[in-house]
Order: sequence, then structure tokens, then C-alpha cells
Amino acid sequence: MQGDHSHTRRRFIKGAGTIGTVALAGCGGNSGSDGSDGSGGTEGSDGSDGSGGSTGTGSESMADSIVFYNAGSLKYDPGTEENINRFEEETGISVEVNEVPWNNLKTSLTTIWRNKDATVDAFNGPTWWLADFVASDWLEPLELSDSHMSNFPENLQNLVTLDGKSYMAPEFGKWGTYLYDTAHFEEQGVSEPPQTWDEVVSKGKQLNTENTSPFAFTWSNKDVFTFKQFLYQAGGQLFNDSNEPAFVDAGMDVMNFFTRLRENDLLPNGISSMGEGGAGDTFIAGQLASVESWTPLGARALNADDWGADRLGSAKPPEGPDSRATFQDTNGISVSAFSEKKRAAKKFAQFMTTPASSKTNMKVEGNPAVIPSVYDEPEIQDQYPSWLLEDMKFNLEHAKSETYLAQPQVDDYLSEQITPALLGDKDPQDALETAQSNIERLYQDIGLL
Repeated sequence: MQGDHSHTRRRFIKGAGTIGTVALAGCGGNSGSDGSDGSGGTEGSDGSDGSGGSTGTGSESMADSIVFYNAGSLKYDPGTEENINRFEEETGISVEVNEVPWNNLKTSLTTIWRNKDATVDAFNGPTWWLADFVASDWLEPLELSDSHMSNFPENLQNLVTLDGKSYMAPEFGKWGTYLYDTAHFEEQGVSEPPQTWDEVVSKGKQLNTENTSPFAFTWSNKDVFTFKQFLYQAGGQLFNDSNEPAFVDAGMDVMNFFTRLRENDLLPNGISSMGEGGAGDTFIAGQLASVESWTPLGARALNADDWGADRLGSAKPPEGPDSRATFQDTNGISVSAFSEKKRAAKKFAQFMTTPASSKTNMKVEGNPAVIPSVYDEPEIQDQYPSWLLEDMKFNLEHAKSETYLAQPQVDDYLSEQITPALLGDKDPQDALETAQSNIERLYQDIGLL
């Protein structure tokens, strides 16, 4: 099971060795610090947050300001901006936001932390940066309580917990959501969305028209994400519990599925350049009968011209040989190990990831909530159709991912092989075996194998 696998892999850092500047993790414990009312808690005179647990380190005083590095402009993250305003109003702690372009964020943080600089106190970023950052001793354990962490589904708890400590508080999610154009389905005489990979092909043939492709997915720089989602649906994973790459067999199921889609002309031309925005734009334009996308596309379609709840359809992802799993691409809040304001930064991480903040993010921005209970909130149920919420909640609870060291190198090795194979320009078996061999050699070089 995914949960058992994740619990095992959370311990792998202790044997990781050194990767450039990456050293073994060696940070503090994991005690409680949750304010379960969603307001961030009330600080007590004893230095607690009002819930009986410490939010800082030792006798550190509560700072009156922190520096937060946001991935991109808050103009495009209105949910995050609203929650920051709530945090400042309710705690009196001001937040200086440094808006760093997404493509530069990891490089900026790495440069700061290699110099052991206290410039940044907290940041938001993806879970797939965690392993390298933690192994380098660059992140501080958040000391979030069990009551806070239990808000999130177990698969997500496992993803942000390494060696028994939580290093990231999940803020908002982006995972595969299967959406379809009910108007096009009805015009082509297709009454129900496909339930399996085989039905994606068989019903796709019926949905295929001159101006509308039956099926598409986010691609472009998300090729590895796309591959992993279908790999999990096939029952595979990138690594086994011994850190050995082991994706060739299940990967061939993925490649064979995509070959069937391509050979039956069920995918749009130019799919290799269809990023998140491109997939959404093409779907809204009526040129895709169905799409799996990681953006909050459902909320966007509901408000688009010529769309709405009568036209937009949602379904659970078509089931592969093993499951309906989606790829877990969650952003969360982490705290710098070099921050001189750790107590305030941890309070911020906690506040930004409560049920109240998760609800605000979904209500304001449309990002899927990372907390299942949010989908049952009256305000959310008034804003979104119940059938869409049901599928979004299902996708959250069935999303999968992996945390692994040397993530950029691993993903580069995968991308350079699977992209030409998925586009029909390389033999799939050779591509997968080459990628697996390259990754195995990388892990041998850095001492993981």
C-alpha cells in the first residue's frame, strides 16, 4: 500500500550520504503547537501558542515581523494574500512578502542557505523539494501537533514528514482532475465519462471530431508529473523501499496506453507544448472533450463564457490496471533553519494551513483544499456543485507521490527519455531502461545504493 511505502521511505535520509552540499538531516523534535480553531491560536504568557505547545525554539521571543518568500506574484495567489492579511490582523505579526518568480525560487533559496543567511524566514514551495532541503539541514522541523496534522489525509501527512518530523505544512493542492465537456459528449452520443483506460480509448474514438480531441493532459514541463500519475494508476512507483529505481515494468503499461492514444489519433497535435495554461485554454475553447489537469480548472470553467454547471462534467480519473490515483502536487509552508524568527515563522506556517485558511484559499482562488473537511463546509458547498466537490475530495484522498533525493537530476533523466518515447520518437522499452539505468548510476555515485 502507498501509506506503508511512504512510512518506510520517510527514513531513507539517514543513509543518504553527501550530495554536493547535501548533508544528513539533524534537526530538533516534533512537539505539539496547534490552534485548532483555525485562527492561529492565542499566545500564552508562558511562551506557548495557547494550546499547550511551543511554537518556537527554547526561550526565543515572538518576533513582530517575518520575511516570506512567495512563489510568484500575490496577484496570481489571491488566496495566499487573503490569508496573509488575516494572519497579520489576528496575530499582530507583519509579513514582508518577497515575490520570487517560480523558476528562480529554488535557486534563490539555495544561494541564501548555502551562505547560512537569515534573509528568509518562511517560504512556500512544492513537496518534491523537501528531501534535498532537509538532507542539507536547511529546513526547521515545524513542531506541528498531531491534531493539526490529522486535518490532512494520511497520504499527504506522509509526504511532508521525513524521519518522523514534519518539515512542511500543506497549504494548497494541485492534483489530477478529470473534467469533460458534457455538451460535446451528448453531441457524439456518449452518455457517461470513461471509467477505465480501455474506455478512454473506445469512447475516445466516438468523441473524436475534426475540431475536438477526445483527451488531453497537462504536458510541457510537467511530463514527469504526467508519467508518474499514470505510473501510480498502473500500480508502480519510481523507487522501491531500498531506493532502487523500479519503474520499467509498470512504466511499460503507461507507454502502451499512450501509444494506443497516439495511434488512434486521440490526442491533440502539439501536446508536447501544452502546459497547465495551454490545456485549460484549449478545454475552455471547446477543443478538448476531456482533460486531466492540475490547475483549478473546474472553478475557471464554471465562470467562463458559454460554460457553467450545465456544461462542465467531472468524474473520478479513469482507472488504470491498479487504481484511480492522481499525482499529488501540493505546495506548503516551510521554515528556514537559519531564520532568527523561527517561533513567529512556525506560527505563520501553522496559521496558513488551518481548516479556516484552507477554506479561504479555496473560496477566494479555487485551489483544491488539502483538508477533506473543508469540502463539507456550507460556504464551499454553496460555491461549487456537489458533484465537483465529491470528485475533488476523492482525488485529494487518493493522490500519490514520492519524496526522493536528487529530485532535479532524477526528473531530468526521466524527462529526456520518456518525452520522445511518449511522442513516438523513441522505443518505449529502451527509453525506460535507459532512464532507470541512469538514475541507478546517479544513486550509486551519491551513496544511496
